[in-house]
Amino acid sequence: MSAQVPPVNIDEIAARNNMTQEKVEEFLATVKNGMLPEAKIIPVVENGERRYFTVERRGVGPIITAYGTFWMFDFTIDDQWQKYAVIVKAQLDSKTFTPIFDDPTRLVLRTDSGCETGQMFGDLTCECGDQLRLAMEAISQVGEGMIINIPHQDGRGMGLPFKLGTLWLQEALGVHTIESASMLAPGGVIDVRTYSGVVAVLRFFGVPETCEINLATNNPKKASIFGENGYPLNDEFTPIIAEPTEFTRAHLAAKEEFLGHKLGNGGDHDLIPEEGVK
Repeated sequence: MSAQVPPVNIDEIAARNNMTQEKVEEFLATVKNGMLPEAKIIPVVENGERRYFTVERRGVGPIITAYGTFWMFDFTIDDQWQKYAVIVKAQLDSKTFTPIFDDPTRLVLRTDSGCETGQMFGDLTCECGDQLRLAMEAISQVGEGMIINIPHQDGRGMGLPFKLGTLWLQEALGVHTIESASMLAPGGVIDVRTYSGVVAVLRFFGVPETCEINLATNNPKKASIFGENGYPLNDEFTPIIAEPTEFTRAHLAAKEEFLGHKLGNGGDHDLIPEEGVK
């Protein structure tokens, strides 16, 4: 049985917001237009190969967070990752639904892989939730910026079943994140993520190639895609360093030692607890 709701009184809503009825109806039309899909064909180069992607914006609206209000966009791209969730701190052009940045020459950008265990359910062995919040805080302090979240890149792109298997090994055998991934990965490849979709989103929004990208990451390997596509990178990344805990200390040290993540420890083992790897 479907729920019955009372009819909306536009006049009452207009009076409540000190607006005319026409303005309310005009704004309602704008919101409905924001729900209509818009697709563009975007060229991107990755690993020396040019490919054309169909990028479709499917929705836009504001979210209110502990770090201020962001515009959230729902995107799909015809790559292996498919879904992209983008949050932007900027003004919004209400006709084109394009972010308007006060400083179009520089953009703080975070490429954020999905993490169902940590970001959604709060797994204490994962720092992904902390990193996302730190990135939002950093962008809020700057006053504008963008986070592109790729939900299907869980487990460094290997998928959630693979990620859950690594967590089981870590819990049962006391191995760290790189050891557990290497034990399960076919051919020893533990990271299959690609970032063409990130550039495709930037180009969809019309971010010019003269815009310097200030990458909010600890992983320098995410940088190459921008240079391949003509975007200059800031010499210094915006560090997103979560405070180590008893559950994450060894994993962070392993990422620094084996994956080259920049965590401010100079490659030493201060992150590893004295009693050994957990």
